Amino acid sequence: MWFFLTLGLAFTTAGVQDFLAGHREHSDPLWWAAWLAEPMLAGILIMLLMFEAEILSRGLTITDVWVGRLKKVLLSSTLVMNVWPAVAPWLTGNEPFDGGNLAIHIIVPVVVFGVAEVMPVIQHKFNEAITRAYRDAARDTRPAPTAQPATPAVEPPAPRPAALATASRVKLPPQILDQVKAKAAELANEGRALTADDVRQVVRVAPEMAAQIAVEVQQRNGHAFT
Repeated sequence: MWFFLTLGLAFTTAGVQDFLAGHREHSDPLWWAAWLAEPMLAGILIMLLMFEAEILSRGLTITDVWVGRLKKVLLSSTLVMNVWPAVAPWLTGNEPFDGGNLAIHIIVPVVVFGVAEVMPVIQHKFNEAITRAYRDAARDTRPAPTAQPATPAVEPPAPRPAALATASRVKLPPQILDQVKAKAAELANEGRALTADDVRQVVRVAPEMAAQIAVEVQQRNGHAFT
């Protein structure tokens, strides 16, 4: 879009130069200075369009009426200065009417005007689509929340009263308690809870005692044995 807009403005530059220079000779400085008028107007217009595109890409709205007015003044000046050299010879009777020459001098400035109006909107929509695509991609690659595995309740075999009383009076040494806790943490990382068999792999105790230790470690983190 920028490339074709530049081509259109390059075409209108010749028309504006013809309008300003008129029948001046090449030796006249104004003939050469006339080539600078349209690039100056086009440069302001391009900077204005870039400003509009950047503001719209940020999700903001331009509410100042002078932004639109300046753009219309620039494009209207280009249109008038391009059309007049094609119409003046016919109006003065110096040359016959040339519809093709008039049409091209009208169509190109009008197309440039339309491109200038549409291009900021196109850039805004492109940026919005790209931002939405990145947001959707980030949402799709985000790991889905996984349900925490339910900790199976360890129900030790119902001990005899004497065995339960013995278990409650047991005091585990700190070294053995640390080993049991480490085993429990390792199994927790694997997604399962400490069982009596796991306790017996660390401490050589009776099955009833191992079950009691497993329950206490799960419920109280072993504080009952310290």
